[in-house]
Amino acid sequence: MFLKEIIRSKGNELLEKAKSMVKINDLKELDRPIVKLLVDSDVDENFEDNKEINDDQELTEDEINERQATEIKEALKRIRNGEKLTNDELGNLGEMMMDQHYISKGYKPLNNNRVTSLNDNKGGFKTGIDGVYEKTNLDGSKSYVVADAKYNTSQLSETKDGKQMSDNWIDKRLDNAVGKEKADEIRDTTEDSPDLVSHEVYHIDPNIDENGNTHTDIQKVDSDGNKFGDKSIVEYFDQDGNRIEPLNKC
Repeated sequence: MFLKEIIRSKGNELLEKAKSMVKINDLKELDRPIVKLLVDSDVDENFEDNKEINDDQELTEDEINERQATEIKEALKRIRNGEKLTNDELGNLGEMMMDQHYISKGYKPLNNNRVTSLNDNKGGFKTGIDGVYEKTNLDGSKSYVVADAKYNTSQLSETKDGKQMSDNWIDKRLDNAVGKEKADEIRDTTEDSPDLVSHEVYHIDPNIDENGNTHTDIQKVDSDGNKFGDKSIVEYFDQDGNRIEPLNKC
């Protein structure tokens, strides 16, 4: 009913807002005559859909983590069963798995929009940066990780702002990912204490090893967006999607 009153009182001014709140198969037909149809039929149902989206944005951190853990486990089981996920679904899976990895290492996700399902269009889809993480050290200083998630053979790509995960590419997207205030804190730390800021690629390797597990690994990225150094395996996943810590972890 709320949308009805908006349309009646504002008319053309808010017609575009009405479009964004409903799902119409043929947007070419969405003009003044269709407003009545929106109000009388589709609005109530789609208002509830958008209410669910708003509710999702208000989840607590614990609820987000719980949803991510559930989605990760189910997705990994689907992959093991031979199901092929879309590139978008794999991207969301990577972001959720990456969040949970860095959380397990004492980091806090800073991204404004965290992914909570395979079908989300939040996270890196909106900001370009898959994950930004912060950890408070024993001496009170803060460490940061800016990370990108990759699946199987996917690689960092070239863009108009330079190579993905290069300093310039990150700087262009950092405000949108975490807000200007936090982005400036990260920039200041990069300038004053560069060892406290790391750029990394979190990579999901779907190949099954001799123990029947898959694994993820991490590799550092330099200021030009080039990976360097050895890959470090950070976790394994069994056939049921359960996370297993490496035996030789530090």
